Amino acid sequence: MRSTATIVALLLVSLSTVYSAHAYVYYVEAENFDSDSVLVVEDRIWTIEEDAGMSNGKYMQYSGPHVAAETSLFYTLSEIDDSPEQCKIWLRCLMPDGGANSYFFYVSTDGGGSWGDQQVTSAAEAADWKWESWDPATPFEMGPGNVLRVSEREDAYIDLICIRNDGITPSTDEHAAWLEITAPVEPIHKITTTWGNIRSAY
Repeated sequence: MRSTATIVALLLVSLSTVYSAHAYVYYVEAENFDSDSVLVVEDRIWTIEEDAGMSNGKYMQYSGPHVAAETSLFYTLSEIDDSPEQCKIWLRCLMPDGGANSYFFYVSTDGGGSWGDQQVTSAAEAADWKWESWDPATPFEMGPGNVLRVSEREDAYIDLICIRNDGITPSTDEHAAWLEITAPVEPIHKITTTWGNIRSAY
């Protein structure tokens, strides 16, 4: 059986034939929210659920009243150093019915000091976990000050979040390769990662 390092190396070689050297790709586990996030407001509650089938064996689930937008999961992105206006927000999510297929998003470009317009999102119902994407209502900007806020709109399930500007659909295999390179360096939310950096580091 091939070692994990060999598999990762082969995947990175494959990725290098697809991605621009300057593509911005950033992943974060949904449960790795910033410490100032607000998970509970009265009966509006985000919880970390265990599931061996999920990335890192965990996912985030919201339960409680709908459309209040009072809770906040904050995710500080690594520095965006290329084409921020092309970045999309991707979620690996579960949308089993019409009461669990939407979120509220907000984008800050000054480190959370101020927030852009509230963005209402929704997607087609699906029985299985899938990757869904949205164009941010407030575009991200160059630099280190970009923060994504996710708030409750309906019951919600989130496994992984990916911000990227290359038009490619994320995958759990790609996330595993990305994590092999980035995780040992320092906490993920504090590093700048482009596929050019990854390939030069290998």
